[in-house]
Amino acid sequence: MTITVETHCPYCALDCGLKLQVDRGRVTGSTKWKGSPLSKGGLCTKGITAWQQVHHEDRIRTPLVRWDGRLRPATWDEALDAAANGFLKLRDRYGPEVNAVLGGGSLTNEKAYLLGKLARLGLRTPHIDPNGRLCMTSAGAAAMQAFGVDRAMTPLEHLPNADVVVVVGANLPDAFPLIMPLVTRARRRGTRFVVVDPRGSKLVKDDDIHLAVRPGTDTALAAGLLREIAVRGGVDWRFVAERTTGADAAIAATEGWDLERTSLTAGVGITDIARAASWIAGARNGMILHARGVEQQVNGVEGVLSWINIALARGWAGRKGCGVMPMTGQRNGQGGREHGQRCDQLPGYRSIDDPAHRAVVAQRWGVAPEDLPGRGRTYVELLHDAERGAIKGMLVMSANPAVSGPKGARIRRCLEAVEHMVVVDPFMSETARYASVVLPGSTFAEEDGTITTTEGRVVRVDQAVPPIAVRGDLDVIRGLAHRLGVRDKFDFHTGREVFEELKALSAGGIADYSGMDWDRLRDTGGTFWPATPDNPDGTEVLHTERFGHPDGRARMVPVVPSGPSTPPDDEHPLVLTTGRHRDHYLSGNQTRRIPAQADRAPAPLLEVHPRTAAVMRLVEGQPVEVTSHQATVTFDWTPNDRLRRDTVFVAWHWEGVNDLTDDALDPISRIAAVKHTPVAIRPAPTTVTPTSPTTTAWTSAQGAQPALTRR
Repeated sequence: MTITVETHCPYCALDCGLKLQVDRGRVTGSTKWKGSPLSKGGLCTKGITAWQQVHHEDRIRTPLVRWDGRLRPATWDEALDAAANGFLKLRDRYGPEVNAVLGGGSLTNEKAYLLGKLARLGLRTPHIDPNGRLCMTSAGAAAMQAFGVDRAMTPLEHLPNADVVVVVGANLPDAFPLIMPLVTRARRRGTRFVVVDPRGSKLVKDDDIHLAVRPGTDTALAAGLLREIAVRGGVDWRFVAERTTGADAAIAATEGWDLERTSLTAGVGITDIARAASWIAGARNGMILHARGVEQQVNGVEGVLSWINIALARGWAGRKGCGVMPMTGQRNGQGGREHGQRCDQLPGYRSIDDPAHRAVVAQRWGVAPEDLPGRGRTYVELLHDAERGAIKGMLVMSANPAVSGPKGARIRRCLEAVEHMVVVDPFMSETARYASVVLPGSTFAEEDGTITTTEGRVVRVDQAVPPIAVRGDLDVIRGLAHRLGVRDKFDFHTGREVFEELKALSAGGIADYSGMDWDRLRDTGGTFWPATPDNPDGTEVLHTERFGHPDGRARMVPVVPSGPSTPPDDEHPLVLTTGRHRDHYLSGNQTRRIPAQADRAPAPLLEVHPRTAAVMRLVEGQPVEVTSHQATVTFDWTPNDRLRRDTVFVAWHWEGVNDLTDDALDPISRIAAVKHTPVAIRPAPTTVTPTSPTTTAWTSAQGAQPALTRR
């Protein structure tokens, strides 16, 4: 008998709903869940095939422990003992700070919460950070500085209420396909679109303004727009006076950025900048959607703040069709940064540096405040610390830095240097090659819990089938906690049990879930935080009367535009920028194994403007060699006449792509500047094979698990 289980797609943070079909303990397909929030049953190609990962032949079904240099099958008790004992030995020899935890933005809220608790109470280390550090931290840092709250201001379904939508560094059709029906509705209503992106995507229509900005100059463009808006009398001075601080200084900081200077710096026509400023200045309601293009820069926080300044200058807050929307990439990138999985945070989006916040969490966990470790190191820094020997033990859960980390060859050296690495993943990832212990992880169909969409809507995921490897991720965390001596702090068996503790602990925090009800999360299609016992229905639109700072006012922050840390030069005259492909997700560890997805995009494909290709004497059908300051990588290529001539693009879902990128970090968010890499391109020697997908898979359905040698 076939049953259906309602849950949510495991990929991007739109978290589209779907129904899994289950027959005798196996997921056999999926159907539309027409009552699901936002997407109303719609799914992209990834969502349609997501169920195929659950019983995939490449799933890790048995724990693996490295003996005599090779990963070999082990029992769960053997593997968990080896994992915990390795961390304990390092802690006893060197102290707790030699161990670190790398988490992921795909984890449920409950797993993110327990992972942070495990790091601080079990390992007693300050060093835990999620792979969201590579994508959302510039957005979060800017939002906290400007608004005092890191959450989208309004639901995406309010998009058609906007008169103007500004999309900055976000390829919506590829990265968030199910937002496109809303875009269509908005266009029919008369909403105008301004698209800021060096690469013209399917989002851009003839009636739009496409500002094909030179990579690394987003802040300069925003400065010029704000100045022009002010010159045109477009500042909403009443809103600014009543609800913000710092406006005069923020606008004064743009004084030198007239249309001509902005045009020369950003590489965008004066007429287009002026038209965009006119549209923004004349729109009562407007939304700014921003993503990695503006955020993954050495000045990523400044870049986001500069666009926030435009929204505040126009009074775009606290109403339908108004607000700043950070477009979260990972399934639970929003919730994953709210409940203590970051090195600077405690649950509820509390600050680990605030004594009052530490006291609340310590009391609820039953420990002394001084027993909680302080601020730790960030994701990329922790990997670099391993290279120099400061980090010797590492627990990696739902992250794959061997593919996603900047300056990839260095990241792989860092992973090689870790003495004791434990990887939890449903599939043998590129990172797991370096592990001492590999523990089978759960897929989205094998767990229950909650995730938080890019809008700030908390939704429920329900378990459809038992974990294929017997133990689920919560069981793995509990098993490690028991062996690390904190059994009484981790007596959880279901996601619902963890959720009850999480929401109680969040009470009074910025991300307050305390008024949410497990059953209502399914019955009502989710709840927007903050949701308190006095407001169990949650808060769809933020900042209707007050912002999150104690005085209730938003901060307009003066931004002096700065450029990339490494500009193009004679040897590297072009700029490589990276992004997503519609048919793959993150490092591709899931989607590259699904035939339909792999067939549509079997390998990375470099996009080059036809005129640039002609100058570089590239020949279609012949590979191209791309050289940066960091590496040389060979790709197949394709022409794209909607790309800037000084820019090339490639999707990053394959190992080797990030070998080209640099590991320079934003000084505030510590995000890597992978959106701007100076490169040279030339026809590849005919003997060189283009970069192709790298997989370390086995047919585990038949029990065949090869011994993997650490390289």
